[in-house]
Amino acid sequence: MARRTKQEALLTRDALLDAAERAFESRGVAGTSLQAVAVAAGVTRGALYWHFRDKVDLFNAMMDRAILPFEQHWLVTSPDDASAPLTRLRDVLHDILRQTATDARLQRALAISRQKVEYVDALSGIRQRHLRVREQALRRFERLLRAAGAAGQLAAEVRPKSAARAVHALVDGLIGNWMLDRKAFDLNRLGRAAVDHLLAGLTCHAPAAPGRRRSR
Repeated sequence: MARRTKQEALLTRDALLDAAERAFESRGVAGTSLQAVAVAAGVTRGALYWHFRDKVDLFNAMMDRAILPFEQHWLVTSPDDASAPLTRLRDVLHDILRQTATDARLQRALAISRQKVEYVDALSGIRQRHLRVREQALRRFERLLRAAGAAGQLAAEVRPKSAARAVHALVDGLIGNWMLDRKAFDLNRLGRAAVDHLLAGLTCHAPAAPGRRRSR
């Protein structure tokens, strides 16, 4: 009986997350009431509060379900990082773009997170999640770039902290623009090429100043 009760609780939780995902996508987070989510999931408001403290908790759980498996792969240090850090960084960035371009649930979660949220009143806590994920990404990218620099893979003038922000801005900007118009460009193909161009630039020395001849 206990096993069945636990299974039923998990099914109810998933139903609430499914309902929240649909409601947030169609009406926005601020425009969706918890009562509406409960009704759409076919449960009572009390059942919703048994699983989630408030709308921010519900939103974060929805995001975690869609993104956390990927974030653990993208943003957590791996034993593979030390052997070929620049290759590892490229592979992580490529995978972020590929998964975003092909995974429907991930796309919905990102669209809600980027286009359907206002950082106001009770929803201001959602901003903390966005900041946490951004800082985690920056730390991972910077660690990989520092390791690449130590291995002699980066140009001497490259600063890992600044380069990490440039990498993050590129991928974040590509995804954001693609979310606005998914027919505008192929996120996977164009995005991977853009990442490769940026990383190639980090491994090259800056061109000589105008009027200065290169030594032969």
